[in-house]
Amino acid sequence: MNLNRAFKFIARYGFRKGIGIYLDLKYNRLSKIRVPGIKETICLRKDTSDVAIFEQVFLRGDYDMDFKFQPQTVVDAGANIGLFSILMKNRFPGTRIICIEPDKNNYEALNKNLSRYNDVETVPAGLWNSNTKLEIVDRYHAGHSALTVEESAGKGSIAAVTVSNLMETYGLKKIDVLKIDIETTEKELFLKNYEDWLPKVGMIIIELHDWLKPGCSKVFFEAINKSYRNYSYSVWGENTIIENRDFEY
Repeated sequence: MNLNRAFKFIARYGFRKGIGIYLDLKYNRLSKIRVPGIKETICLRKDTSDVAIFEQVFLRGDYDMDFKFQPQTVVDAGANIGLFSILMKNRFPGTRIICIEPDKNNYEALNKNLSRYNDVETVPAGLWNSNTKLEIVDRYHAGHSALTVEESAGKGSIAAVTVSNLMETYGLKKIDVLKIDIETTEKELFLKNYEDWLPKVGMIIIELHDWLKPGCSKVFFEAINKSYRNYSYSVWGENTIIENRDFEY
């Protein structure tokens, strides 16, 4: 037994429940993980990065930041298998959540994990700055946790969706929380065509990937500084958090 890892689960969930989660993960009993405070069981896939992402969300607490408002609309870009959305849906049951995930296998697992939650939409697409076709690339050889998309001159099999398209399709006048973990594609997303939708976003929770692709932070903060007159900046775990102080929730 990895005592340090086990103690972390115990510290977070108590002895019995913490050890139970730890042993389920250790022995690959992943089909129905039950987490205290989470209404439905969670399904993880064996021999993938799912366990690492699960620990990021439900052990390390990378999304346990304090929300000083009740989000009505959340967009989860780079939703993977839906763990952030599960956390948000349990914290804020009345929230409407729209998940975007381009990878077919991730998308299937996402739908499985979120099938018993109400008011959740899933979109099999990649988030981009224009309407085009994309292809999935395992550029960083990290499997399903770090797949990225790139434009493919109209020959790709993955649909691109812009934030403006998303808002129009689902009748959104604003987005309270936009979570972005799209494995360097944030550099393309914030490069252009953000002027109409970015001022309509209240909070952005983003993982920036300059260590994989230099310039992600530069492009992101240039867009933020052009779009927000007043905003707050903080860091929680691996996430950068920007809150538009002029936004009305």
